[in-house]
Amino acid sequence: MQGIRKNTTQQYFLDGTGCYRFKLNETSVEKHQTLRSPPTKSDPKFLKTSRRTPSYEQFIVPQRHKNERLQFARSNMPTDWNKIIFSDEKKFNLDGPDGYAHYWRDLRKDPMYSSKRNFGGGSLMVWAAFCGNGTVALSFIGTRTNSQDYQQLLAQHLLPYLRRRRRANMIYQQDNASVHASNSTLAWFAAKNVVLLDWPACSPDLNPVENLWSVLVRRVYANAKQYTTVNDLKRAIRAEWDGLDKSLLQSLVGSMPNRIFEIAQKQGGITHY
Repeated sequence: MQGIRKNTTQQYFLDGTGCYRFKLNETSVEKHQTLRSPPTKSDPKFLKTSRRTPSYEQFIVPQRHKNERLQFARSNMPTDWNKIIFSDEKKFNLDGPDGYAHYWRDLRKDPMYSSKRNFGGGSLMVWAAFCGNGTVALSFIGTRTNSQDYQQLLAQHLLPYLRRRRRANMIYQQDNASVHASNSTLAWFAAKNVVLLDWPACSPDLNPVENLWSVLVRRVYANAKQYTTVNDLKRAIRAEWDGLDKSLLQSLVGSMPNRIFEIAQKQGGITHY
């Protein structure tokens, strides 16, 4: 079995979150594995072809971000995570989820192909938020959302949720994307009396929404690997989001003390989450 082939000269580039990561060419993320099980998978007539995007473990977190993550962990040891509303955005495609995809191929037969649409009409962006007590209504947003679009989204989805909860000392979590941290957006939060959680950069492993996305992607594409229209995909995403079990949400929120402890244990390094 061959593993992932790496470049002899590793090149790095700075991504939008302030982290450095490997610059990989196409051959760097191809893997071919001989089928071995089940039931008799040593037959060379079969081949598993897979392609994946680099994982978070391939990020190189600068020391200053490690320090910020460590300080965040120390400052939030006593935090009541049930008071936090976690949020994030994700792209969904008509042709299936981004990232890892594979199938077992019989080399005696022609390979299978799936249709592929050009970007534009073939995907959509989703904003989601949740806390231990439930989910906030989904919002389908544009791929080029600006600060005003984001504020309007929050006014339509976050503020009504907070009013229903009578605020209850809830704190809103968001990452450090430019539209989230712009002066205009921060002024909007202050005007609306929304309390923000001071969130460290390069920390998707700290956000349980990332784990919730994995569950949602698996369910959305379980019965339909591809969708014909964006509206079909929207209906599937909304149905799965509305059907999320509260025990799953509570379990993810309940994992936050362990995430914080692991950050402190690793001196700001990456956790297994």
